[in-house]
This record gives sequence, structure tokens and C-alpha cells, in this order.
Amino acid sequence: MAKETVDPEFCETKCPVCTAARKGHVLARLFQRIELFLTRGGCPYGRARQRKYGVRPDEAVPRKD
Repeated sequence: MAKETVDPEFCETKCPVCTAARKGHVLARLFQRIELFLTRGGCPYGRARQRKYGVRPDEAVPRKD
């Protein structure tokens, strides 16, 4: 059986909860904190984002200058 691949770009650019929470929306941040607590690290997309960028779903990707 083939392993399902999860796109980390969904969490980075399209997830309505994560993108709004990283922008500072209070309600989205609350939902995201609950999700991170219940799932111990975030949904599969958030964990894939963490593997790719090295930051949790509630953290911004550091800019390279």
C-alpha cells in the first residue's frame, strides 16, 4: 500500500486556521492552540510543514536575508 503524501504548502499558504493564526487573528489562534494540544503537534499538514521548514504550525518561517 502506498504511503499518502501530505503537502506542507497547504498549511503554509491555504489552511484557513493556520494562516489566520499566524497573522494574529485571536479566534484562529485559540482554535490552533486547541488543535496543537489535542493532536500533540498539529494536523498532518502542520507536521509536514514542521519537517520541511523546521518551525511549528503556529510559528512563522524565518526570513533569509
